[in-house]
Amino acid sequence: MTRLLEGLTVLDFTRVYCGPYATLLLADLGARIIKVENPAGGDDSRTFGPLVGRSSGYFEMLNRGKESIALDVTQPENQAILRHLAAHVDVLIENARPGVMARYGLDYETLRVECPHLVYVSISGFGQTGPDASRPCYDIVAQACSGLMSLTGLPDQPLKTGPAIADAIAGLTAAVGLLAALWRQTRTGQGAHIDVAMVEALFACLENALVTYSVTGQVPARRGNIDSVVAPFDSFEATDGLIVIGVGNDRLWNRLARLVGNGLDDEARFATNAERIAHYDELRPRLATWCAYQPATVVLEALQAEGIPSGLVRSIDDLAYDPHLEVRGMLARLKLDDDISITVPGSPIHVDGTHPPIKRAPRLGEHTEDVLKEFGK
Repeated sequence: MTRLLEGLTVLDFTRVYCGPYATLLLADLGARIIKVENPAGGDDSRTFGPLVGRSSGYFEMLNRGKESIALDVTQPENQAILRHLAAHVDVLIENARPGVMARYGLDYETLRVECPHLVYVSISGFGQTGPDASRPCYDIVAQACSGLMSLTGLPDQPLKTGPAIADAIAGLTAAVGLLAALWRQTRTGQGAHIDVAMVEALFACLENALVTYSVTGQVPARRGNIDSVVAPFDSFEATDGLIVIGVGNDRLWNRLARLVGNGLDDEARFATNAERIAHYDELRPRLATWCAYQPATVVLEALQAEGIPSGLVRSIDDLAYDPHLEVRGMLARLKLDDDISITVPGSPIHVDGTHPPIKRAPRLGEHTEDVLKEFGK
């Protein structure tokens, strides 16, 4: 595979999800990730289920292809070793609470003196500055405080997303900022401090919610699977499953209206998106009835023949054997030391039509001796 980031070395102080996801993206693109862990147990996610042989499926998924060094960062001699390593890598990334890295002399302001080239990435719940900076945060807190939960769920019940989406989006955001800083570093030799907050990363993804409030003064309401600005953009029950239909313009609507029939394409009150939004309480039952008496495969074949975006709401057991995901390299088989294989999501970034090699995650401290010897410590 074309390894776009080959030669890039990252010192990784992150743990659990958001930071490890950022460095996983880099590792899949060829970067060398040296993960720094506490010898007393390492990354918390090493104990997260499902447990597979001697390892954790959760940890394996997020830390595949990385190296692990185990050093107690509270010890002054280890702090000196880590400062030495920081001077010889391209990037340092951490997701400790603000102030923790400074306690050990491993914060950006300390390291930049001897490492002006260093790209230093901090991921936290609320950011490095501001009145909330010191607050602890997990994904569910970020989903609540960012406004995402206020927009997700049923009218009487805000809900978090199933997976930890705040962690994932914060990791993606950090990776983008990191790569932008590296672009400047290659041209000027100047480092940077990238500050990413989980709450802000989610807040920036709330589509037009803030704009709507700014313009109208109205707080967007939760509507389940019904979109607030495009119609129909919703889920419907077929005889054997739940399908979704997304009609993003009037051209697609005309196709759908003709397909559903029953005079739907002649009704002016549904002719434009604004009219469909205004009269959706009348439109939705007619679409629901059309779907309700047909198998999902029949409905989807008809919709897709007309080029109307649609799909089946699939469960994980469907996806685990999906032929499209298989061809795209997204069902990656990870072989562990115990002759056990697990399936993990492959890299969603495809380079020159190839897939990155998949290697297991490191055992705790597996590379400590080799890394320290390589870097003269």
